[in-house]
Amino acid sequence: MRIRVCMTAAAAGVFCAQALAAAPAAKPAAAAPAAAASPWAKVPALPTACYSSQDKWLEQNSAAFDVVQNDHYKQNDINDAIRQSATDTFGADPMAAAQRMQQAMMDDPQNAQKMMEQMRRQAEQGPAQVTAQLDKEQKIEDESKAVIRQYEAALEKAMAPGNARLAALVKKYSPPEGAGDLWLRYGEPGEPAWVRPEAHAIMKDWDQAYVATCAQWWSATGPIHAYMKRYKDFLVLERIPYEKKGDEARLDHYRQLNVSTTGWRTTTDYEAAEDYMKMALSFFETREAAPRCGPETRCQ
Repeated sequence: MRIRVCMTAAAAGVFCAQALAAAPAAKPAAAAPAAAASPWAKVPALPTACYSSQDKWLEQNSAAFDVVQNDHYKQNDINDAIRQSATDTFGADPMAAAQRMQQAMMDDPQNAQKMMEQMRRQAEQGPAQVTAQLDKEQKIEDESKAVIRQYEAALEKAMAPGNARLAALVKKYSPPEGAGDLWLRYGEPGEPAWVRPEAHAIMKDWDQAYVATCAQWWSATGPIHAYMKRYKDFLVLERIPYEKKGDEARLDHYRQLNVSTTGWRTTTDYEAAEDYMKMALSFFETREAAPRCGPETRCQ
């Protein structure tokens, strides 16, 4: 869970403190992105296949995340340079900077009144808004964990008959200590003839149980896709608008200092797209890679 906490400070008309600036991630210096396209356009569609070997989504998601994060880092460099310019401008001559801000407010009294009203509301409502947003972030994150637990419970229930057959097989045959999936797939020299058909039958049971569960959970109409839609809606409709309020205050501060904001853009949509891809990965990396019965293990 992450959130930018946006607060304001009323001093000579300044209501966006330096603390409003988003903390940039460590990265090498880089040039500006070629275009300010929405990072969401680079996010790959969610997969619907049961097995990760049936698509290239893991690779696509990883590549898209790297591209979006790199653009994010480049934009951080631009924004940081503008922020530093504002800091230098104010620090070089605080009195002159304050006079410029005061003059800007006098030149546009209607906007100045609007800014003062925003300052007042922020002072009164800011702490409660931050708490409410943190609660929303926690709620949507907790929901993802609940969905995973529900999926795991459904899969465990579906796998139970196969697990019971395996327990009976192990009790009757007593495979070597520490024997696991490799033994179940390939067996060992000298085992009784009846063991291999039963082992293969267990793997078939598991494959069928997994595919049946997949049809309910990993499909485009299943609970996991439904959660990811709710998560994206939360990011786009709630988190991003909330954090853009801090961006607006920051830009007003720069303009009052007569600092150029050319090249500046919000980074909250980059952060949201990155979080979306990380959340998607937390779900879809748990898919099984391939059926147990396949080209390498031809179950009879």
